[in-house]
Amino acid sequence: MIRVWLVFAMVLIGIIHSALTHFMVVPFFNSIIVKCLILGIVFGLINYIAAELFVRRLDKLKKINMQLKVKLNTDKLTGILNRRAFDDDIKNLEEHNGSYSLIFIDIDNFRDFNNRFGHDVGDRVLVKVGQTIQACVRAGDRVYRYGGEEIVLLLRDCDKTNAWKMAETIRSEISGLDNESYPQITISLGVSSYPDDGESIHDLIVASDQALLRAKQSGKNCTVLC
Repeated sequence: MIRVWLVFAMVLIGIIHSALTHFMVVPFFNSIIVKCLILGIVFGLINYIAAELFVRRLDKLKKINMQLKVKLNTDKLTGILNRRAFDDDIKNLEEHNGSYSLIFIDIDNFRDFNNRFGHDVGDRVLVKVGQTIQACVRAGDRVYRYGGEEIVLLLRDCDKTNAWKMAETIRSEISGLDNESYPQITISLGVSSYPDDGESIHDLIVASDQALLRAKQSGKNCTVLC
C-alpha cells in the first residue's frame, strides 16, 4: 500500500511540474538559465514536500505498528509480558553467547483465592505479584505471565548463583506483601541456567518446571535449583 501511495505521489509531482513549466515559466521568461533555475527550485520544493509527507505517514504507521505489537505482547490483567512474547523471545536465544537463566514462579494456593474469595481477589493477587516481580528485576530482564498463575523470568547474562539470589529476593518481597484481610501471598520458584542445566532453552524450560514441582512438593514458599 505504501508503494502505491509513493507511485501516486511521484506521478502527481510530474503532472504539477509539467503544468508549472507550461503555464507559468515558459510564457514569462526567455532566458534558458533563469528557466532552469526556477524549474529546478520548484521541482525540488515539490519533491521535498511530497517526501516529507510520505516520511511523516511512514513514521505514523511505524508508531501504530509498534503500539499494536506492544499490545499483542502484553498481558491485559497484570501489564507484564505474555506467553506470545516469551515464545518470540526464546527464538533469538540461540544467538546469545553468554549465560542466561530461567525462573519459573507459581503462586501458592492460588485456587483458594479464587474459590474462597472470588476471582476479583485472585486477579488483585496476580497484579500485586506481577508488579512486585517487575520492581525486583533488572532493566533488561523479561517477565512473562506464562499461563494462569504461573510467571516466568528470562534473565540474560545471569548465572545460576545470581539467578538464585534474584529468586530469593522476589520470594521474600512477595511474602512480605500486605494482602489486607486475605491470606498471605507466597510463591514457589524453580531455577535453571544455561549452560549448566541444558543445551537449549527447551531443556531449561523442562528443568525449571521440574524444579518448580519439587519446590511445591517441599512445602511451597521456597526456591529450588536444578
